[in-house]
Amino acid sequence: MCRLLALVGVLLLAGCATPQNNYDPLEPMNRAFYAMNRDIDKKVLLPVTRAYVAHVPQPVQTGVKNFFGNIDDFFDIFASAAQFKGTKAVHSFSRVLVNTTVGVGGVIDWGTGLGMQKSDEDFGQVLGFYGVPSGPYLMVPFYGPLTLRDSAEPIGRYFMGPLDFIQSPIWDVGYYSLWIVDARADVLPISDLLATQPDEYAYIRDGYLQRRWSKIHDGNPPYPLPLGEPDDADDSFDPGPTDAAAPAADSASAPVADGASQPASAPPKSDRGGARFSIGDEEEDGTLEVQ
Repeated sequence: MCRLLALVGVLLLAGCATPQNNYDPLEPMNRAFYAMNRDIDKKVLLPVTRAYVAHVPQPVQTGVKNFFGNIDDFFDIFASAAQFKGTKAVHSFSRVLVNTTVGVGGVIDWGTGLGMQKSDEDFGQVLGFYGVPSGPYLMVPFYGPLTLRDSAEPIGRYFMGPLDFIQSPIWDVGYYSLWIVDARADVLPISDLLATQPDEYAYIRDGYLQRRWSKIHDGNPPYPLPLGEPDDADDSFDPGPTDAAAPAADSASAPVADGASQPASAPPKSDRGGARFSIGDEEEDGTLEVQ
């Protein structure tokens, strides 16, 4: 459900969804889970989030956002280093060091003011960097959109989280509840936009996949992600060749599959460092990406 709410990049797409998608062999099941997630959002999460935004003082909301952003920076250290993005790893490490100490556990963001750039790398990108194909698209109950490869991100955070070593059910409920509400607040403006789409599910799915595809290639994918119907001669699901990270030398001449959909235009860049929801994260250059 929480990742369903991270529709930020997806919902702001200005493009058409494909009726059938190469990456969605489990579409009937995924649509059922999407309907369930959306119903929970409308009846529970959306009202709670609106109350949070309306009644919690802005300095408190900013502190909460900074706190979770500091945890994002912690994971970014490892994800950047694993992709040999040394500068990003150093900036993320510096941000965590400064914001965790001087910034009182990350509540105050001193790093940005000191010129330490915020990155947006994750473990799904790491796997894509090493050529692991995306696998099928999944709409996860109570979480939102993922691909099989992108599941490395929430799994990694669960077992490596610096705060998850605190063995307390009360802590877990409070921590994750606040995390969900804070993340939902980031995409509150797009709630009405989503309702105007003729096919919400396909809109979110295609936007998420395109965004992750772009993100794997650092905003410069070698060719458009083929989202259309599989070729009549071979309707098997095989996203590997189109989703593995392609060598830079082949970027200019990389072929586009017949009938491939052109990627939708990029959404406006958000002020948030990285979406923690199902919609996906925004690229540093504002382009949609598929992790």
